[in-house]
Amino acid sequence: MWYHLVGISGVSMRAIAQILKSRGHKITGSDLKLSGHSVKNIMSGIDAVIYTSAVTPNSAGWIEIDAAKKLKIPLIKRGKMLADLVADRKIIAISGTHGKTTTTAMIGLTLEAAGFDPLVIVGGEVPEFGGVVRFGQGEWAVVEACEYDRNFLYISANIAVITNIEEEHLDHYPGGAPDLEDTFAKFASQTKDKGFVVVCGDDKNTTDTAELIKKKNKNLRIITYGLGQDNKVNKLDFELAIPGDHNRRNALATIAVANILGINRKIVKKAIKNFRGAKRRFEIKGKKNGVVVIDDYGHHPTEIAALLAGVKEKFPKKKIVAVFWPHQYKRTKVFLAKFSAAFKVADKVVIKEIFFVPGRDKKSNVSGKDIVDLINRERGGKAVFINNDQAIIKFLRENLTQRNVLVTVGIPPVYKIAEGFLGAR
Repeated sequence: MWYHLVGISGVSMRAIAQILKSRGHKITGSDLKLSGHSVKNIMSGIDAVIYTSAVTPNSAGWIEIDAAKKLKIPLIKRGKMLADLVADRKIIAISGTHGKTTTTAMIGLTLEAAGFDPLVIVGGEVPEFGGVVRFGQGEWAVVEACEYDRNFLYISANIAVITNIEEEHLDHYPGGAPDLEDTFAKFASQTKDKGFVVVCGDDKNTTDTAELIKKKNKNLRIITYGLGQDNKVNKLDFELAIPGDHNRRNALATIAVANILGINRKIVKKAIKNFRGAKRRFEIKGKKNGVVVIDDYGHHPTEIAALLAGVKEKFPKKKIVAVFWPHQYKRTKVFLAKFSAAFKVADKVVIKEIFFVPGRDKKSNVSGKDIVDLINRERGGKAVFINNDQAIIKFLRENLTQRNVLVTVGIPPVYKIAEGFLGAR
């Protein structure tokens, strides 16, 4: 069959394209990051058009959706296609506001080490897999299940994992936390009868959701994990290469799943002890003049706070300089105070202007400068607003010494600042 993917550069869309191609299908695609979108990309002969949730009626890619409708070419949402690709496997689906990618990678590595030969589809590049997909022939698939646009509701897992639940993607969850909790409960309650739901017992929203799950499906077995002693899985008897309590919880989720599958703890330890994370998850980019440079995808205040706590844990004697590129006006406005608090442990913060996402966001009267003003009001002059990459790199080179660790965090292009700092003067 011939599939055309609108928004093919997205991480999960790349995974879908790679899997379809490996199964002998013809693949074409378009993306703003590549040659853009055009009605000419849609032609008779295409069997189906797959599109990402980022493609909306207000976005540039929608012209291809309209063209497909005129030609009566079937349209398939990304989440539906992903579910279809793993429908013939037993499924471990990892969901949650934060930690999905790392946990998915850890579970995939564990099943690989145990000889399960799993298919793994992850929301970030994993060096051990050589990308975003591990092509396995075993009966199990390990899948990152994203709540954005409720895409994970297409999946009916054998083992569902919920790492945590927090307000996010409020463009799709206007009811806030209760809306999210109810939707996560619906996702988990779709787990096949007598299956398992693995939830983080340290997170109140997740434990509240567990109660909803019990009401929706009494045949499921719920297992809690976390650092709290009242969780069923709470002991991590080895150190991880990646720091932070959030990563220790990710490892405990992996142990909980391994216990269900009867995988020996020694195999889990061997599989994940030295795992250094997926790309843009606490990714150490290099070192220049004694300055360690780290890049991370974090774009929610909770993710940033956890990241910086991990940096302080790993480099306790160094002063942290963070460069943050906020993503979406609505997210920034809703979480403005939390963004300020997220940088509490940073010694210096550089903020760029908010990254605007056409079709998914509306510009409003909030700015990266507002984060700077709030940080400086609360913690006295440690934040600056610089919106030019070269000016930021110049600032960093003039002010950083071997006493510093540099952390770039936020929307993907921010990594270019890390690379620019590491480059030749």
